[in-house]
Amino acid sequence: MNEENNFDPSLHTLATDKIQSKLVNLMFSIEDAKKALKNKIYGGITVEEQRLILDGEKREKEIYEYILDALDNKND
Repeated sequence: MNEENNFDPSLHTLATDKIQSKLVNLMFSIEDAKKALKNKIYGGITVEEQRLILDGEKREKEIYEYILDALDNKND
């Protein structure tokens, strides 16, 4: 990390873009996990494990949204 805490707009943009990309991927993963539960197609895992996957993806999405919000607030 920059020891002087100087704000680098290009680094901020790259970080924001990376998080937004991850959020899009997580949204697709969440939808896939929901469809698997709805269609009862778990790909060799139990329904409980599929629910754990869905819950984990949702939690990870919350974390990345928090990070994105923190980055956006730092930019203000």
